[in-house]
Amino acid sequence: MKWEDHFPDSPFMRNLPPLRVPSGWRIGWNTLALDCKAEDGPGGSSLFYAIHEGRRFIIDVMFREEFDPNGRFILEVSYRPYPRTEKGRRRKDVTFRDGATDDKVVHLFETRSMPELIEQLQHWIARCSIWTIEGH
Repeated sequence: MKWEDHFPDSPFMRNLPPLRVPSGWRIGWNTLALDCKAEDGPGGSSLFYAIHEGRRFIIDVMFREEFDPNGRFILEVSYRPYPRTEKGRRRKDVTFRDGATDDKVVHLFETRSMPELIEQLQHWIARCSIWTIEGH
């Protein structure tokens, strides 16, 4: 057996929560851990980050305050509106990455419970996979 075949059973992979992620999402990072508890005060300002360029959503899971045993998991769902011309038409010359200044928070959830966080994360990944806020 090759060393690559052992990766799915590595401690890193075993510790990740199972998530159902439909096509269209790009996961920037995922450092969520099933055994992570708010009482432990996990480090890392952002634990999970995903974007759906087609639907223009960004999902960020943070822990605030970092390393604080009294901290909370925060799930933030943002929408990045299409850049518009002065006449209100959608600009074609600006990419998703270029329009980073007008993000609108559409949902904010705080909890100290990892199971609640995973439930909400799964819900918002699914919802944002089909939700359309504005037309073309």
